[in-house]
Amino acid sequence: MRHLTNNHMKKLLFSLIALGFIFNAHAQTSNGDKKKTSLAIRFNALDFGSAENVQNGSIGSTLNARNWGQYASTTKSFGVNYTRQYTDQVDIFTNLDLGIARLPLYAPNAMRRSNEDLLTSIESGVNIKMFKGDFRVNPYVTAGLGVRSFAFRTYSAYAPVGLGLQIKTCKGSNLNITTTYSTKMSKSFVPSYNYGVSYSFLLN
Repeated sequence: MRHLTNNHMKKLLFSLIALGFIFNAHAQTSNGDKKKTSLAIRFNALDFGSAENVQNGSIGSTLNARNWGQYASTTKSFGVNYTRQYTDQVDIFTNLDLGIARLPLYAPNAMRRSNEDLLTSIESGVNIKMFKGDFRVNPYVTAGLGVRSFAFRTYSAYAPVGLGLQIKTCKGSNLNITTTYSTKMSKSFVPSYNYGVSYSFLLN
């Protein structure tokens, strides 16, 4: 059964990659206009502990008990982002992130170093901005679908949803700050709060 589940997750992973290419290809040709594309470097801090505490209680009880995770206890990941403009207010993105984690994910300091392995995630989705056009600061809502893998042995699906802030810098580059929650889409997935920052470079 586990092997079957992993096969399904691998199929979902390849489907997700294909979906990202389809979305970006459609964005490239929609309306006949030249759309902006960008490539970004990403840094994320994945907070599994706080998500576990909230699941066992609530956000309020976790904050009142001062059990919200600290930065030092988060799992760090680095990655790349490819974004293509769909409309003046909507962008389509694909993210690929890599990090080192140990099981169980919600207790990263509880296990021996020998349990460390590669944590990989890929996701595609949309950013819906508050304002149309080129504003220096533009808040947005972000949502997507993703697949996360531990050591390329276990695969699980999730849906990242949250908020972001796009800050224009220079020559078409942007600084993006995001806070998302990865909601469970498969039984084996371990939810997390994700705090990210990325810097993008315009490709066209």
